[in-house]
Amino acid sequence: MKAVVSTVSEASVTVAGEKIAEVKAPALLALVGAGREDTPDSWKTMARKIAELRLFPADTSQMNGEHWDGVREASVAEVGGSVLLVSQFTLMGRTAKGRRPSWSDAAPAEDAAPVIDKIARELADRGIHVETGRFGANMAVGSINQGPFTVLIEA
Repeated sequence: MKAVVSTVSEASVTVAGEKIAEVKAPALLALVGAGREDTPDSWKTMARKIAELRLFPADTSQMNGEHWDGVREASVAEVGGSVLLVSQFTLMGRTAKGRRPSWSDAAPAEDAAPVIDKIARELADRGIHVETGRFGANMAVGSINQGPFTVLIEA
C-alpha cells in the first residue's frame, strides 16, 4: 500500500461536473493505492500514519505567512484538520521497464474498495473529518498544496 499525502489549503473532487468532496486548511490530500501483496492489516498502518504523522506546524497560522521555519510538529488530528481520501490505483504502477506502466501490483477493485472504506472509517473514528472521492469514477481532483509539503507513505 502506498500513499502520496500533501498538506493543502484546499482540495476537492468533482465527478461529472458535480463537486462531491471538499476540504479546507488545515487539511491533507491523501491519494492511496492498495496493492495485491498488502497484508490484511496494511490499511490500519496506513490510517495510523495518515492520522499521526507530524505534517503540520504546531501553530498552523504560520502556514499562511510568506516565511516560516518549516518545522512540522503536529498531526492532522492534533490541529483539528480534515483529510480528502482518494483511491489511486496508479500509485501501484511499475515503470522500471518499457514505456507503459504495469498495473499488476495493484489490488483488484473488489479488494481495494473495502480497504479505502476501512481507512476512511478509521480516520473518522479518530475524530478526523474525512471526505472521499468516488471509487472507480473518473474524478477531477483539485488541490492547492500548502508549503508545498508532500510525503510518500508506504505500509
